Amino acid sequence: MRITNAQITALMGGSMNSNSAALGKLMQQMSSGQRILQPSDDPIASVRMLRIQREEASLAQYRTNIGNVSGNLSTQETNLQATSDAMLNVRDLLLWAANGSNTSGDLNAMAGELENIEKTLVSFVNVRDEEGRYLFSGTLSDTAAVTYEPLTDTYVATGNDKSRQAAVANGVQVEENVTALGVFGNNMDFLNQLHATVKMLKDPALDVADPAVHAQIAATIDSLDSAHDGVLGAITELGGRQNTLTMLNSSNEEVSLVNQKINGELSQLDYAGASIDLNTYQLALQATQKTYLKLNDLSLFSRL
Repeated sequence: MRITNAQITALMGGSMNSNSAALGKLMQQMSSGQRILQPSDDPIASVRMLRIQREEASLAQYRTNIGNVSGNLSTQETNLQATSDAMLNVRDLLLWAANGSNTSGDLNAMAGELENIEKTLVSFVNVRDEEGRYLFSGTLSDTAAVTYEPLTDTYVATGNDKSRQAAVANGVQVEENVTALGVFGNNMDFLNQLHATVKMLKDPALDVADPAVHAQIAATIDSLDSAHDGVLGAITELGGRQNTLTMLNSSNEEVSLVNQKINGELSQLDYAGASIDLNTYQLALQATQKTYLKLNDLSLFSRL
């Protein structure tokens, strides 16, 4: 069988092209530090890397959700703590008002201070987040949690008792709010009792000796104590959720670290082995080039 010059040229050219392509790919891998440049380089590892990327995207969303929920819980906890402090001030004033030595003028003066605290308490209950959503209105975040009705001269709950939830880990959701209904009850008894007491104490014709005055003050104190227990319970609940978020965030971070380690093992290039392959490809390419030049110089006429 006779091998023609064209066959030799094609064979040598194919060998050089193959070595050049392998060398180019290797240099690209070394410059990027990545072993896998396209899925066909390692289909199994590529599938595993895609799964890790999807999980990392989910973990990133969980971290964002945890940050948002934690911020909302902190805002609610701060407002509830301020509500608790204001309620204690109300209690002190009511105990003072229950003292039989007060004059009607004294009670009128206390009523002015109690009225200011009443308005402050309502503002705490109707607090909004940075996006303008009412925090204590349940899922009706565009509606105030409590509304004053002039016709009935009472406070009415206009939110609901449902909690908003956010995904903070795989298969785990956390409630991101407490509700005014859950804290103060359906009828807003404390706020209405306080409002009625303020109105009574502001009356210029107030009779300090009237047993109904002391009965109203005592009823308001009882309602306050019950509502205050609800506020303290909500603060404790929010603190527990914050602890849960902290633990879940740590767990998510650990999962992310494991994913990064596995992803690195799958994708990163072994530079020691790549250096050996680089020398091998370079030597093979040089040998092919030299062989081609020698074969190209061969001729029957040089043997005559």
